[in-house]
Amino acid sequence: MIRYWKLSTLLLFPLLAAFIMTLPGLGQCYGPPSPGEGEERIFAQSACAGVSSDPPNPTVFTIDEPRTITKLGTYHYGSGVSPGTIGLRDEQGRIYGPWQAEGEPGQGGVPDAYWIVYLSPALELPAGTYTIIDSSQSTWSYTYESNDCGLASVIGLKVGGDSGRSPPCAGEAVDYSPRSPTDLYTAGPGLAPGSYNIWYGKRTGTQIGTPDRWNKLGPEELAGGKFYVFDVPAARLSESTPQTVNPMLTDPAPGEALVWLKLSTEDAYAVCFDGPLGSGLNLAGSWKMSGHQEGFNDWKGDLNLNRDGTLDWTETEGANVGASRKGTWQFDGTVLTLEWTSPGGGQTRWVSRSVSENSISSGTYTVERAPGGTWSAVR
Repeated sequence: MIRYWKLSTLLLFPLLAAFIMTLPGLGQCYGPPSPGEGEERIFAQSACAGVSSDPPNPTVFTIDEPRTITKLGTYHYGSGVSPGTIGLRDEQGRIYGPWQAEGEPGQGGVPDAYWIVYLSPALELPAGTYTIIDSSQSTWSYTYESNDCGLASVIGLKVGGDSGRSPPCAGEAVDYSPRSPTDLYTAGPGLAPGSYNIWYGKRTGTQIGTPDRWNKLGPEELAGGKFYVFDVPAARLSESTPQTVNPMLTDPAPGEALVWLKLSTEDAYAVCFDGPLGSGLNLAGSWKMSGHQEGFNDWKGDLNLNRDGTLDWTETEGANVGASRKGTWQFDGTVLTLEWTSPGGGQTRWVSRSVSENSISSGTYTVERAPGGTWSAVR
């Protein structure tokens, strides 16, 4: 009887272990990264079974409209491998990333089971089908419930942020009808060098110049003397040569960025260019910040906005005096956005729409795993 009990225990233990591994609670069972405020899960397999490694099938997802991607995650249960990189490949073979992932513990405290990429800035991804690329295929986890594909999760902004709203250039939008396959290209604007948001959208209605939904690509930096092609259906801007489009074309003048458009054979599109952004404001330099964290305390800090788009700041008064952060900043002429990853709070995003040469006011901030608050800054 004793030997029989031991044998039963040995047989039962793997079943219990599998059951523990598959308890729900993190998305489905393998869920992180989790959506934050203003985000939603765009793709994740609905899987709860025990896992194996080295998935035999590719992990593929499709989006039927452009989306803003903020986080990517893959699952490596018990691999003992330090986090590597995660990237995306579209149907044409174009590679996005790869980006270095961070490790987070999995079920039972297994270290680095979750590999997570926090995209800053976020990735503007055109509609299409994408394959997730993991740098350690041999340790990537999968189950029969995921169709033998690597377990993964894709997080993006909810529809209704920048995408969907009417852009500042809506009154100047140009409407383009479907084109012949042999005549896809048409002349776009000649623009002063600078940073631009490109707004576009498919139009199935009858109101000329008004798409079903506005989408944004950018900001994109356009240099003088350069020739660009904006592939409207694919939402992709690339530098080209005039002769690629038409052998009769010549290079643009040194003070002009020339944009042509590659259009659709099936759908009408509306397009407009918003910029140059920044309105001449030079925000790079040193700032004195102050603010309030909800439910906690007031604080002050020293902020440096560097010309290369990076930032660093140090808290000088408050609960975390001496704490320093590094991240990125962006100003599109209306909205100033600061972003970084806080070790204790996760992804942090600061926004202000009241910006002048020497004053930033009415700012708000959100923190992934801590209360947000309000902030302002002066020169």
